[in-house]
Amino acid sequence: MLSSMSLELQRQHEHMFPYEMLKHLESLYASQAQTMEYEILCDIFKCKLHDGSKVSEHVLKMIGLFERLASIGTVLPANVSTNLILQSLPSSFENFIVNFNMNNTKSLKWKNKQQQKKKASKDVVLKPKSGGAKKKLKLSKYECLLCHEKGH
Repeated sequence: MLSSMSLELQRQHEHMFPYEMLKHLESLYASQAQTMEYEILCDIFKCKLHDGSKVSEHVLKMIGLFERLASIGTVLPANVSTNLILQSLPSSFENFIVNFNMNNTKSLKWKNKQQQKKKASKDVVLKPKSGGAKKKLKLSKYECLLCHEKGH
């Protein structure tokens, strides 16, 4: 653990047990991660697409912010990320947002129906036809092709 640290940190931690080192390092750097998380979230909430700008560049910028947030340990659910991107679009995209949400709702309904069909098909149990086993041939009638005797 010490070998991966800078010389200054090695000197500070050389007489500590690993658990103590970990706690000390967390206290040193946890506030930086929290500050970084705050700054990234501020950037996400402030991010707006301006009229005339390219949507693809805007979406890529927001995805980059989500990835930076994930790299420090804060992962947003996919639906929250999607809603933040939609919220960042200007009012001229209102029809697109409505269509997106409607299609999303339709696809969710379709997926639910498919899952219900799968569940219903799993519940069906096939039963064999009644009628018992097949009857055996009466060998006593037939003659053997090799020895020409009947019944064996």
